[in-house]
Amino acid sequence: MVNLIQVMRDHWVHILVPMGFFIGYYLDMKSDEKLTAFWNKSMLFKRELKPNEEVTWK
Repeated sequence: MVNLIQVMRDHWVHILVPMGFFIGYYLDMKSDEKLTAFWNKSMLFKRELKPNEEVTWK
């Protein structure tokens, strides 16, 4: 138990930096989903989609 605490104390940067990267990536993807939903519902950007066109913005 003491060794685990010492390892965490010595290598906290190696643990928190990758965790921050993945949490930020996840939150960015969620934000993109919300923006896409708004973009497709907005009257300003609304138009007919071409055949085989999925969404207007990604």
